[in-house]
Amino acid sequence: MRYAMTSAAVFIVGILVGVLSGKWAHAQGAPYVTREVIETRLNNVPGQELLVFESTWQPGFRLPLHVHPNGHEITYVIEGEQTFYIEGVGTKLVKAGEAIYTPPNTPHYGSNLTDKPTKTVVIRLKDIDKPIMVEVKPAAFETK
Repeated sequence: MRYAMTSAAVFIVGILVGVLSGKWAHAQGAPYVTREVIETRLNNVPGQELLVFESTWQPGFRLPLHVHPNGHEITYVIEGEQTFYIEGVGTKLVKAGEAIYTPPNTPHYGSNLTDKPTKTVVIRLKDIDKPIMVEVKPAAFETK
């Protein structure tokens, strides 16, 4: 009888730990969540469109090295801080209230190297017929 009670108790505790840890893991959220706020053609600038995104980056998340074909990008950090690598510029720490510009066709990436989620607003001006981003192979000197 005592063995049955102990086994049942261990089984129930195991279920509770599994359920609670599953809820905790889901509460952490996806590593990167982005939402398009607006996409609009710029009628006075033929062939161009403006896109605005808001994003949440979980601790440790890093985008792949990529370019925006003929696309300008401004990233404004609204919460936390992020580290950006931009070819030709190097690595820059951007804190809440600060922004960073990435020129068209420039390999770059962003990462959250902190222990807290960060939030950004990203503004892109790009050719309508070009993709938003294209991953690129890391250069030999790119280490992060």
